[in-house]
Amino acid sequence: MKSYILASLFFLIGNIILSQNYVDLLKISACTTPYNQFDSSSAKTKIHDLSADLTIPLKINEKTSVITGIIYEAIQTKLFNDGDYVNFGSTTLKLGINKQFNDRWSVTAVALPKIASDYKSYSDKDFQLGGLAVFKFRKRENLNYKVGLYYNSELFGPLFVPMAGLYYLSPNKKFEANLMLPLQADINYQIIPLMNVGVNFVGQIRSYHLNHITDTHPNTYIARSSNEIYGYIKFNFTKNISLQTKLGHSIGRSYKVYDEKDNANLGLPATILGPKRKQLNSDFSDGLLFQVTLLYRLSLDKK
Repeated sequence: MKSYILASLFFLIGNIILSQNYVDLLKISACTTPYNQFDSSSAKTKIHDLSADLTIPLKINEKTSVITGIIYEAIQTKLFNDGDYVNFGSTTLKLGINKQFNDRWSVTAVALPKIASDYKSYSDKDFQLGGLAVFKFRKRENLNYKVGLYYNSELFGPLFVPMAGLYYLSPNKKFEANLMLPLQADINYQIIPLMNVGVNFVGQIRSYHLNHITDTHPNTYIARSSNEIYGYIKFNFTKNISLQTKLGHSIGRSYKVYDEKDNANLGLPATILGPKRKQLNSDFSDGLLFQVTLLYRLSLDKK
């Protein structure tokens, strides 16, 4: 569940470490789907996902900033073909530091403790601890390279994800590429000052503790995994405020339910090491995604 192709707390990382010339101080997204059919069943379900990501950087001096913030997500879907819709989500705190060593090198380190749960009751299973460190090399004013490592104490076991990427902005500031693989990729082009078009990829792997989801398995967890590809139009209302309208499709999406004692040993990109786990529910199909995102962005350009 947590195992595959991405480890996406990209969500939790925030653009403060992923981009060169701006910081997304506030990001609010709403996503929904058409009906998705369960395997070997006529039952169907929709997915509704609401998230808010607040980042507050606090400048200490010219070379050091403290990073604070909070991320909230709320998800609603069916997990069993004969079941009702259930609600679950997470609340994550961001606390870290960005340090500029010289004109070329900098590092960002962020602790990411969170609650990932259905919020019906609380135990140690509802709390997870994660973090990341990213080193950035500034090649030119409009180009930098990044490498890093992400960790989270997922409910299936520890998850480690090495990351590598780059940020590029064309000299005329119309073409932008922002990559941090295997977590995310974004490429866009400004057609007119009020509008950008682009494509976006996001990989998600997360786990959430559930209380009494079934009579036979009162304590379980969801292993949520999905790779999502979007095309989008971004409307730039002001220099700082924009709205993205996205149409996408999921690839390899799953919301697998496991008993809380059914764990693996280690999660890495593209694989999970350990004993085979027993899935308690059926998967449902991939499908279309509709998303709207409101951004409040702080430009870091010195000009």
